[in-house]
Amino acid sequence: MVNTERLCMGCMNDNGGENICPICGHNNSQDNGQEFLSIGTWLNANRYLVGKAIESGADGVTYIGWDNDLNSVVNIREYFPENIAVRSRDRMTVTAAEQKGYAFNKGVREFVELYTALSKFPSISALLQVVDVFESNGTVYSVSNTVSGITLKAFLLRNGGVLKWEQVRPLFMPVLSTLAELHNKGIVHRAISPDTIIVGRDGRLRLTGFFIKDARMEHTEFTPQLYAGYASPEQYGYDNKDSGATSDIYSIGAVIFRCLIGTTPPDSKERIISDHMSIPSKITETVPKAILSTMANAMKIDPDARTASAEHLKTVFESVAISVSTDTENSKSPTTEKKVRKIKDSKKYAIIASAITAGVFIVIMAVVMIVFGDGIFGNKQSEEAPTSSVIPPTVSKVGDVDANVSADPEIKKYSVPDYKGNTYAQVMHTAELSEKFGIVIAGKKYSDSVERGQICDQTVEPGTQVVKDTEVGVYISLGPSAIPMPDIMGKTQQETYIMLLEYGFLPTNIEFIEKYDESSTPKAVLSVSLETGTPLKAGSNVSLDDALVIYVNSFEGNIDTETDQVE
Repeated sequence: MVNTERLCMGCMNDNGGENICPICGHNNSQDNGQEFLSIGTWLNANRYLVGKAIESGADGVTYIGWDNDLNSVVNIREYFPENIAVRSRDRMTVTAAEQKGYAFNKGVREFVELYTALSKFPSISALLQVVDVFESNGTVYSVSNTVSGITLKAFLLRNGGVLKWEQVRPLFMPVLSTLAELHNKGIVHRAISPDTIIVGRDGRLRLTGFFIKDARMEHTEFTPQLYAGYASPEQYGYDNKDSGATSDIYSIGAVIFRCLIGTTPPDSKERIISDHMSIPSKITETVPKAILSTMANAMKIDPDARTASAEHLKTVFESVAISVSTDTENSKSPTTEKKVRKIKDSKKYAIIASAITAGVFIVIMAVVMIVFGDGIFGNKQSEEAPTSSVIPPTVSKVGDVDANVSADPEIKKYSVPDYKGNTYAQVMHTAELSEKFGIVIAGKKYSDSVERGQICDQTVEPGTQVVKDTEVGVYISLGPSAIPMPDIMGKTQQETYIMLLEYGFLPTNIEFIEKYDESSTPKAVLSVSLETGTPLKAGSNVSLDDALVIYVNSFEGNIDTETDQVE
């Protein structure tokens, strides 16, 4: 069993009992605020150790914790709704605030029902597995596993602000499957957003941020916590509609919009008044139309008109992926190409026949009405309001191109802008940077001068004269290609350890050796096996093959026998 006295209350790693954690920098002499459980509190018969409060509001508080039975880090969620619950002087007992008893007790029941239902989901789902739900101290708690990762919001910022359809599809398929299962069991999230989705180091997305219903709705006794751009209109009280599974359909559609388009959708409160939402024309060239159409349907203002279910969204994702996959395989197989060519030849004259032509025309018109009817890809004029929640973008017309062609038969050419220093999303949403060129992400590169996530290079040099719609590839910066070894000479062992961890060194690669030297600064670094300024390889960790050996002065200083002071 782990010695919990050696655990950091900020990260729950064994730091040897250090006051200032060398791993996360948490000061273990500090306690949580008076409104939270005290650090070091034990719950559920001394099974769970409470650490630092990491999030609060709406319906409760989340603490980092330690499961003493399973020897693992956990998240402990305490039902403690803001302005509805109060904590006694012992900092443990929770009671309802004055005249808030009904709301408090109703929330307790919903909290238990929610997390008990979540605890029945397997660990393979796109959720953090709930391992325990229990009552204590006048309130209720849930305990869930943790995962190492970052929020989808941070992940997007690190990857140029936007993802390709080929990236979005595999990332979100497990989420859609889990969401469909949640809805089948009557569980609605109501807060799906880039802030509540975690991208784990294993590459899997996980939904977090489950609250009781009233904490995700306006006009209740709870202080609502909603995410602008992702909360559905009914969560703001639109048309007195109830917030159910279709609220999650709206939110997941908005998240996919954010990933593919690169900007947060307009807040649904604004769209209720004036529904103006557009998709850049360049995006429509790279994202399957079926996905854009489905996304638009998922984000309709009226919940009764939205995509029916998460299962339907999943089906669309699967069908588009199969279609793309089949096309790719056919393009790679010479034998298949011959077969396709023969089939086409055999049907050549049949296709020309008027009856087949009429049939094809009818099918095409039906597809156009379905895909284009929502007004995403065209500028359909009508006296009626558009049926889609997405307003068509302004697309350059043929006349605009003709206006740029001089009397000389030579076609007008345009100067390629310098995209460096912008994110991909900024470029796609700035007309003067994107409207004349086909901009694609060509890859990623290390750059010592351009921040991570910004464009650091492009395939066509700035100022080059090219014709309209020329493809220009851009490279996204991964940050510096090398990190210089910091200057640690003269620093204490603790200062050095924290600095090296911040630079990305692994704890297992840092070795301290004591060496006695009366002529040098007491307890300070004397020498290091790696010279200051030595380039270190980039990556998630600065991991060297050989341990970084640091010699620290074991000399503590001369003692003045008269004053008992260290010189």
